[in-house]
Amino acid sequence: MVFDQLNRSNIQALWRYMPGQPYNWSSKGSVLGEPPRQVTPLDVPEGWVAPQLRRLLLPFASASSNDPRVGAELTALKRRQFSLVKAEDLRAVRFPNTFLCRACGAFRLIRAADPAPTCPTSSHGRMEQFSWCEVHECGHLSELTAPRCGSGCRATMRLNNTRDLNTSRWYWTCDRCQRRSDEPVVKWCSTCRDGRPQVMRVPQTAAYYPQQVTVINPPTRSDYGALAYDGVYAAAVAQSLGALPRGAEGLRRAGGTSSAGSALEQARETAEALGIKPGDELYDQLIAKAQKRTDDTPAWNAQVEVLGRDPETIEAFGEECRQLGLAWDAKPLTVQNLLDGDAGTQLEAYYQQYPKLISHYGFTDVTLLRELPIAYIVAGYTRISSNAVATTRRGTQTRQRFRFFPAGRDSKFPMYGVRTETEGLLFELDKLAVVRWLVDSGVIEDPGLHTQENAQQWIFQFSDPVLDAFNAPDNSITGAILGLVHSMAHRTMKALATRCGLNVDSLGEYLFPANCAFLVYANTRSNFTLGGLEHVYRFDLEDALCELDAETRCVFDPPCRRDFGGACAACLHISEVACTRFNTVLDRNLLFGTLPPLVSDPVGGTSRRGTECERQWRGYWSH
Repeated sequence: MVFDQLNRSNIQALWRYMPGQPYNWSSKGSVLGEPPRQVTPLDVPEGWVAPQLRRLLLPFASASSNDPRVGAELTALKRRQFSLVKAEDLRAVRFPNTFLCRACGAFRLIRAADPAPTCPTSSHGRMEQFSWCEVHECGHLSELTAPRCGSGCRATMRLNNTRDLNTSRWYWTCDRCQRRSDEPVVKWCSTCRDGRPQVMRVPQTAAYYPQQVTVINPPTRSDYGALAYDGVYAAAVAQSLGALPRGAEGLRRAGGTSSAGSALEQARETAEALGIKPGDELYDQLIAKAQKRTDDTPAWNAQVEVLGRDPETIEAFGEECRQLGLAWDAKPLTVQNLLDGDAGTQLEAYYQQYPKLISHYGFTDVTLLRELPIAYIVAGYTRISSNAVATTRRGTQTRQRFRFFPAGRDSKFPMYGVRTETEGLLFELDKLAVVRWLVDSGVIEDPGLHTQENAQQWIFQFSDPVLDAFNAPDNSITGAILGLVHSMAHRTMKALATRCGLNVDSLGEYLFPANCAFLVYANTRSNFTLGGLEHVYRFDLEDALCELDAETRCVFDPPCRRDFGGACAACLHISEVACTRFNTVLDRNLLFGTLPPLVSDPVGGTSRRGTECERQWRGYWSH
């Protein structure tokens, strides 16, 4: 057996060299990743990631069972039968171990430890690795196996017509008696016994789709204990309502684990250290102030209860709010910080234009997050398709099975990840403007709101959490807000990419639809921060924002706006690597308004406001 070493960073290994993933080993052939020999715990708590993992696995559990609650995938999460780890080393073995003589078609399947064989015909020399294998939706990945000759020969079989890429035209013949085998090259799947696998060359994208989640602002394992109490999701919702301070301190205060939570004890200790005894006026003042800080908790809890939502809904909303709230611990740089830091310089006049410009495009604020903690976690993989349910060219639907990585000695499924830091720009929409846009577009009746807090409360009351990354929400309000935020995020990513030094595929998005906000971050998958987004924020934000509505058309308009859903590869679509929703729920009509009817349209033919597809949208950026 020959050993060789390949040096790659942890982030490179996460996407290209995982267990179960076929890949090329330099120029020597293809291999299959194996579980690492050594792993260390990833500094991200499992409990923090569990809600996102559940959303990731729910479509696969629903596709495989009528009751997703009993699916094996979700059961493993519920029992905490997984661990977040960082791979310290990775291994691979040669795969497939099939070899073919290009001259005569002789086919051999050998053991992984054996060297490359030579052709039975000595003049043809060493055989080449035949990098074709069986791949099936159930996760099956196996080498091709040659049948036995129907005449009883035990001679080497030949695989013929392999230069034709149509594998259905391949066939077997016996090397001795030249009899053609009746068995097809593609047989029934030997793993699930349900359907035929596909024969494809590896490495190929369809042979391995990593199922991954991107975790924004994850706490460390040491900090997680203060944020893991029962009411943390309700507290995160209260943060969005303005009832608690932003950041981890606000969540700790709600849970009674911050300095404010033990305010009374600290006040008594301080008074004792200073020699102030009960009954003194100063002592009473210290205790009164501490009591006031402690009494903040019932106020925020009451605001959450007023929403009238069930605990599961509050938990789903709270997961999003928790991610957003912790963004304010990522060393934020606000417009006011820019004005204060460059007061009296030439940049001050430039920064003074920011608030008006930000408001013009329907935002309340744009904030730079300079040290944004981020974790990339690959929970498992699928084959053939990345979606839980895929539609073939013939129109039939296939269900992909989610595969965990092989469990370790502790019987837990490892999920490999990397924790790093990056930079991002957080865009917060004007919630009152969003509600007015819904009213003008005929989605809702005017609720008569007047403050940002009231608008946020209304959104929590009448929209639903976004839990499915593949399909559009059923709730019309949720779908409209999600489409607006998502379309705006893609438009912003393209505007930033031309100025920050990164390709749009090297940027990532994170959506907070219930909070009418989105985050664009540098998704370079490297161990350093380039600083391109900070450069745009400091010196080029005006031009980036002005580009958002500089061109409202697409080269495929009007069909793109009318018939393609208002989004295509030429306008709003980006690479699925950068898009968190696989380019779904996108529509330029939400940004710029529905196109007027054609002259050839019948009178009133496009005024059917009762259906979503025919709704006449008022553009959010129609000034």
